[in-house]
Amino acid sequence: MTRKRAGTPGRPGGYTLVEIAVTLAMAGIVASLAVPSLGALARNERRTAAVNELLVTLQAARSEAIKRGGRPIVICGLAPPAQACTGHDWSAGWALGTWNDADGDATVDPAEFRPLRHFTPPTGGGLTVMAGNFTASPPIGPAGTILVKAFGRRTSNGTITICDDRGPGAARAVIVSSLARARASSTRANGKPLTCP
Repeated sequence: MTRKRAGTPGRPGGYTLVEIAVTLAMAGIVASLAVPSLGALARNERRTAAVNELLVTLQAARSEAIKRGGRPIVICGLAPPAQACTGHDWSAGWALGTWNDADGDATVDPAEFRPLRHFTPPTGGGLTVMAGNFTASPPIGPAGTILVKAFGRRTSNGTITICDDRGPGAARAVIVSSLARARASSTRANGKPLTCP
């Protein structure tokens, strides 16, 4: 037979102020470590969304060129509010549309460009979208404008670079082949590092 020992009186339930303070301090430290990674995640999502929009734009341009019986399609950066082709800077958005070079100057003038679809990159995070010097046959202006032809005919080729406030290390590129096929990359077409403005 066992006998009960007379024990010391038990501690009342609950937590002391010191225990609560230590727990809150540890939670604060863990939260402060997570905040920078959440910011990087949001920047990565915005950059990825812009890359995907560019890839969709190029795919849509190829489809439109075929649908319109081989008529060339133009993709260019837009300058608000006039919605005219800007050249290299696509940060405010871009459009694909048909182009009728009425004056024969090989330049996409606002009166000759009929936008079919507009695309706007995600806002925030200092996102810049810069088109390179696309080579086209025949060359068209303004510089940074893509000409897409159907049925395997050679078109513009070059690179579009997407940067944010983190600089070249976090930049991505959309590389456009001469047949208007596009791919995403973390380097230039020649394997060299990307540069940001």
